[in-house]
Amino acid sequence: MEPQTGLNFIDIHCHILPSIDDGPSDIDESLRMFGIARQDGISRIFATPHIADGLFPNDLTKIISSVEDMRRRLPEGIELFYGADVRITPDLIARARSGQIPTLQGSGYMLIEFPEFIIPANIEGLLSDLRLQGITPVVTHPERHLRLMHDFTVLSRLRDGGAIFQITAMSITGGFGPEIRGASLSMIKEGLADIIASDAHNADTRPPILSRAYREVQRFFGDEMAGKLFFENPAKILKECV
Repeated sequence: MEPQTGLNFIDIHCHILPSIDDGPSDIDESLRMFGIARQDGISRIFATPHIADGLFPNDLTKIISSVEDMRRRLPEGIELFYGADVRITPDLIARARSGQIPTLQGSGYMLIEFPEFIIPANIEGLLSDLRLQGITPVVTHPERHLRLMHDFTVLSRLRDGGAIFQITAMSITGGFGPEIRGASLSMIKEGLADIIASDAHNADTRPPILSRAYREVQRFFGDEMAGKLFFENPAKILKECV
């Protein structure tokens, strides 16, 4: 199956493993998602299920096992890597140090998700501690966080602390409404976006599609910015993977 776009996207944030979080409920839906991704030109996907205490008690061992099982079922033309969308908790550093929670395929990058509505206390200290562990925190979907989307001074502080930012493709194309779309475009304009990923959860309402957002970024910001957000920066992460 040849991709329709002729592109080879790297999707660093995708909830595509079955029955492990709020992503696909079974293998059949996972395989539908892989088919959609391949048709859209996505050739490499990081499976990043939630790790959230009380909701999704996943860990490195469980995630790797699920990824290895799914690799045996993949359509031709797609590579699958492991990772996680890690909710910030007070013991995050200890868990990272002990190897309970994964970086992106053993690289020096970890997806971190802020609690809804709040900025954790001493967030700068937490980011600094992650950096001391050799980990670059990738803050997921700041454009959908009620505080971050309205206060770019906080984003600038996080950037100064070593964080980078991942915007969701559907945010750019309006799938989460005009306010979030506006915040996404403003973050890109202000240099506060580093990577666009799908953050897909299913085959129907939140599918793994990047090409539409890619064309929007091209339209508003040009080929150079689109290349940086969709190819160059994700490729830096992939280069570090073990």
